Amino acid sequence: MSEEPKEISSPEEKVKPSKREQLKSDLKFIVVFAFFFSLFRFFVFDWYIVPSSSMVPTLLIGDMPFVEKFTYGFSKHSIWFSPNLFSGRVFFKNNVKRGEVIVFKHPYDKDNPQNNDINLIKRVIALPGDKVSVSNGIITVNGVDATLKFKKKTVYHDINVHNFTELNFYEEKLPLSDAPVHTVAYIDSMKFSKANNFDEVTVPEGYYFVMGDNRDCSKDSRCGLGFVPAENLMGRAWFIIHSIDNGVKLWEFWLWLQNIRYSRYFKRII
Repeated sequence: MSEEPKEISSPEEKVKPSKREQLKSDLKFIVVFAFFFSLFRFFVFDWYIVPSSSMVPTLLIGDMPFVEKFTYGFSKHSIWFSPNLFSGRVFFKNNVKRGEVIVFKHPYDKDNPQNNDINLIKRVIALPGDKVSVSNGIITVNGVDATLKFKKKTVYHDINVHNFTELNFYEEKLPLSDAPVHTVAYIDSMKFSKANNFDEVTVPEGYYFVMGDNRDCSKDSRCGLGFVPAENLMGRAWFIIHSIDNGVKLWEFWLWLQNIRYSRYFKRII
């Protein structure tokens, strides 16, 4: 009686990795993924949470704009914590345009050094060499006035300071700009404030003049901020990828469902 042939294991049969080898493999994947993910956020696209009402109504508190970083080249501020690896900008084509909404590091503040690590978002009003002034809220660049057209009156609730403010919304077309018409906000009683009556200045070479769209609730180049150095630019805000209301933090995911502003998803920033 013939014996049944014994099953011979193939030399190509896979051997199950040990737990230690599996852990090493998983850690390697995590490190490689984190490296390329960081490079993506440093040099291609990034995102930030809007913390204040200075850009209302274009951007609300809790909006998360998607920021295109490679458009303006790179500086040390392109990398988290702004390490002192080099100075100035590389691959910069001086292609910043009037009317663009930009993210940048707070200009150097020797009196309040903690400000130097703050990310800000404002609208570019004037470029290096431009002469800019503001009269009763009307911006003038190189002798050309912006146009303001009343849109509506609304009551805005600022969750940061827990107050309600009556705002007048206007459609604004910036002078000498191809940027589309955008909406800005003013408070009636602030029409004759110092910030809304800003004497003409010339923007120095290598700097930009910026303003928030919520004109009477913004510390910008008119007051408290000054000119923004080209080195401090981090990128151009493109569109909103996430938005959450009522001061809910990004990590408070259990509160997202009832507080997400779905209508703002993928809204283009103009």
